[in-house]
Amino acid sequence: MSPNKKSTESEAAARKAATLTFTVPFEGKPDKPIEMTIYAFSREGELLTSAPVRDGRAKLSLPDARAKFARLMIAPPRPKSPQEKMITPDEINRMRAYQPMWTFNPRQREYELLPIPEFYWKWWFWCSCRARGRVVRPVSIGGVLHDMPVCNARVHICEVDRLWWLIPRLPDRIIDRIRDELLKLIEWPPRPIPIPDPPPFEFDPGVIDPSPINIAKMNRATLIGNPLEQVGLNPQPLPPREMNIASRQLMSTAGAANVTQAAAPTLELSGTTRFALQSTSTPIVRQALLDHLELIRPFICIWDWLWPYFCVCDEIAVVTTDHTGRFDMAFWYQCFGDHPDLYFWVEYCIGGVWTSVYHPGVCCNTYWDYVCGSDVTLRVTDPRVPWCDDVPPLPGKQVAILSIGHGISMTEIQRQAAGASEGLTTAGQPLGGSLEPHAWFGDGLRASGITHYRWSYRRLGSSGDWTTLDDDVVRHYAEIMADSTLTFRPFPLGPDPAFAGENVFKIRPEDPPLNPGAVSSSWAPEVDPRSNSASAYFMSHLLSGGNAIAGAGKYELKLELFRVVAGAPQRVNLTDEGVLLKVPTVDAPFGLGTVPTRQVPADAAYPFDPMEERVIRDSGGKIVAFRVVLHVDNNPCQADIYEVWVDNPANLAGPCGFISYADKATSQAHISFKAYHRNQFATFSFLVVKGSTGGVAPASASGPVGVPVNGFANNPATGAFTKDVPVAALLDANGHICIKAAFGETLHVDALATDGWGTLEYLDAGAMPKAFALEPGP
Repeated sequence: MSPNKKSTESEAAARKAATLTFTVPFEGKPDKPIEMTIYAFSREGELLTSAPVRDGRAKLSLPDARAKFARLMIAPPRPKSPQEKMITPDEINRMRAYQPMWTFNPRQREYELLPIPEFYWKWWFWCSCRARGRVVRPVSIGGVLHDMPVCNARVHICEVDRLWWLIPRLPDRIIDRIRDELLKLIEWPPRPIPIPDPPPFEFDPGVIDPSPINIAKMNRATLIGNPLEQVGLNPQPLPPREMNIASRQLMSTAGAANVTQAAAPTLELSGTTRFALQSTSTPIVRQALLDHLELIRPFICIWDWLWPYFCVCDEIAVVTTDHTGRFDMAFWYQCFGDHPDLYFWVEYCIGGVWTSVYHPGVCCNTYWDYVCGSDVTLRVTDPRVPWCDDVPPLPGKQVAILSIGHGISMTEIQRQAAGASEGLTTAGQPLGGSLEPHAWFGDGLRASGITHYRWSYRRLGSSGDWTTLDDDVVRHYAEIMADSTLTFRPFPLGPDPAFAGENVFKIRPEDPPLNPGAVSSSWAPEVDPRSNSASAYFMSHLLSGGNAIAGAGKYELKLELFRVVAGAPQRVNLTDEGVLLKVPTVDAPFGLGTVPTRQVPADAAYPFDPMEERVIRDSGGKIVAFRVVLHVDNNPCQADIYEVWVDNPANLAGPCGFISYADKATSQAHISFKAYHRNQFATFSFLVVKGSTGGVAPASASGPVGVPVNGFANNPATGAFTKDVPVAALLDANGHICIKAAFGETLHVDALATDGWGTLEYLDAGAMPKAFALEPGP
């Protein structure tokens, strides 16, 4: 045989794969069968082959040349995942793979490996976990921040490298530095638990209303040390939390990135752990950290020198949010040990390109020990990202007349049965300024040819003509061009210029225009929530030419629908058209809760309350309009503080403010002021203070104008309040007995009128403060 032929046959034999059989025993006995796979990798980390282990045996097909340097690794098979990845030694190591020792022998085809230590196989059981949550964009509507859903966004779900996998691989110098930093934070012996916690307090929302106003009052009371105000608000300081709870809160919020090392909590550790950390032996410290992973988590965000080692994660899935902004997916993790640590980031398609819009950083935004199935809220603030479901359509041919402004629901406007209070709010407030009815039009209206609406008004009881509302109404929409240019454009609803003089307004179409060159457009009510929610503007302050006295009173508004017939708008008979009128049954502002509605004028759920006064019928008894009565009053308040006199009107405070009294036991101080609203729609607060001791209760008063209060007589026609207060009561007020004393007087009158967005503060009045001093006469 020639030498060349021998060489060729030798190479072919080397390339020919041989079947190698491996016996894979366990050290200890698992409680249930464990699925395993044996992997063979080259020296370069390339996967050569793999095979399942069945009944303790596995067969690998490997050429001798490859088997000679093959690296064997045994691990559980990776469950199927929507995010398939190339298998690498590092990936297998993350699953606590066992790497057995073996030596290839070309004359041996069966090998018995050393048993798999229990330390490894106990990690090889898989559990399922659900990662759930929603993507929202915070939007300010009417001064209130709402989390609006973001649909069709891509959510990338990543599992952060487990600390037990990372710590054994950290350089000794990093382990030593972690030890040194932790030792700085140890307090020994442990501090006693402080009761209660010092400010700032944490408030229990079940005990107080956690509104911004209440929280501000609480903080103010804490600053000034007013125990009465604190008790009135009932602060509920929570007990001191253990470090792991505080740490989890720290790590699961975006604000953690701003925490400084100086603000880090001190540690209270067991003696064993403390002494292990104080060891000069790096292996002992490393093991102590492995045994107490919770020590490191709170500081991963704070210690930026750890970031190159710890801020690493593997993507396990990419999911798309639905029409409510929600996402939900299942993945597998190893049951033994802690729960998975997850990090989320978000992409959105902007200008046809998937763009990162939420990527806050792994180290400070990981959900450590993520609780499977719990909700995660990802708040996207990028203004290029629109939110969806901005106007959930009302099904069918329906109209919902919701509110005046954002704060007065139709159910809060008193009806005919209230008599003189008809048209006021249930809180007794009149309306004023620009009044904007909010109406929602069902998607079945335009589909049936009903394309326009109109609001009109007239004074209640009048049989004259109605006056149509004709101020411009617009909606805004976002327009995105191919180069990602973003513009917000107005879409005029009316008055529709196609029908001059009719003052009809378009019912907003389902989708905004898509102009030439634009790649997308969507409604954007957040551009100006007030103008984008108004269906009309009733300028009540301009009634009677702006004369508030003449313009005050009750007015009825009506809403009609129109379709275009022969080029002209024609009023729709709502009964024949099957159009349903709805009003809410709950108070405004509606917030984030469900807003139920009822039908008018008749709803089966309200058999004894048909709301007949909320509709207008034609001569045939058919409904042709919705109607509501509003009580309007734009009258301003008046406030004035009159001179104080003692015993007789000639003994006035005067420009210098001093008043002498004859006898402290019998002298009387005449105190008077003016708190006036023409129609009594106001409240007042009059305060007399003595020196630095605070208010003098007998000389102060507050409440509705036009009503006697705290001994003050009242003349409703002039708004004058008067009272004779004993001089002794003034001088000896608040427990400080004085022979002479100085006093200050303040007065503010607050109008009750509201436009549905807030009370009309410009109608308020404040008097010029005055002062007087009492001294004994000669």
